[in-house]
Amino acid sequence: MTEQLHFDPDLAALFLANYAEAVRAANSLSVSLRRTARLFPLGGVELLNLDEESQERLDAFRVRYASLQDILSNKLFRSLLALEEEPALTMLDVLHSMEKREILGSYKTWKRLRELRNAFMHDYPDEEDLKALALTEAHATAPVLLGLLNSLRQYATVKIGLSVKDLPEMLQ
Repeated sequence: MTEQLHFDPDLAALFLANYAEAVRAANSLSVSLRRTARLFPLGGVELLNLDEESQERLDAFRVRYASLQDILSNKLFRSLLALEEEPALTMLDVLHSMEKREILGSYKTWKRLRELRNAFMHDYPDEEDLKALALTEAHATAPVLLGLLNSLRQYATVKIGLSVKDLPEMLQ
């Protein structure tokens, strides 16, 4: 006889809503990855000289990358911990908990993804080469963000026992 898992229905609903939001953000990021692929690798001179359409695509990529990262860390990871009744007081606690659950490979990986986000989201004059380098690396590491959502989905279905029908996969 299998054990029936019980969750606070409000916490389960919050987790599922956050998951759905993350899937929408991940799907948008996947579109941006395809639409910007020809722009990379990107240098500072190229960044300054992008045509309007390419600039808009790159701006969408930046926002979508940052959005997925924020949803994962500030909403989805935290709501998973709440669902499992594990307190997480700091972001470091949250990240270590995700690492312990093997959702996040390492804290250092997340730290690097966050550094990249910060490097390309802030506009500093005369630092186009650094911004272009950060964008190029972010484009290369965006699949890591997408993979985190897949790892979280697997954890939620296998380890927690949530239904796969409630946790749709990302579009490819």
